[in-house]
Amino acid sequence: MPITTTGGFLTSGSGALGWSLPLAVGRALTAAPGQRIVCVIGDGSSMYSIQALWTAAQHNVPMTVVVLNNNGYGAIRALGRRIDMDRVPGADITGLDFATIARGLGVPGGTVTSAAGLAEALTGALAHEGPYLVDVAVADDDSTLYEPWAR
Repeated sequence: MPITTTGGFLTSGSGALGWSLPLAVGRALTAAPGQRIVCVIGDGSSMYSIQALWTAAQHNVPMTVVVLNNNGYGAIRALGRRIDMDRVPGADITGLDFATIARGLGVPGGTVTSAAGLAEALTGALAHEGPYLVDVAVADDDSTLYEPWAR
């Protein structure tokens, strides 16, 4: 997604798991009229603050949430590898349907399980008037996560 304006990309400095979703709702509430906010977040990170979707629904904010669903807490798995743990208890979160969770909180959504469906799903989500969530299945092999300490 192109970032075409100053201040068009917000992120935390470090270690703030779950911060993105409530930040995106707040930004959507204060955005210029007609400006749509896109929040790209991992499935594990979204679970820290999934209730922010309810606020998005209550205020009908113009926001698209893209959940990269790898069935687990990738950052926690990476930390486990850093301290030589083969398997971190509780880091796998399989079986969650984020589109259904979103609907339960008042936000419509859909699921993408193939690269072919991604463009169509994003086009629809970006055109939606209020909040919309797209649950995107990605590989659960997180070995390609950026790990600066591994250099």
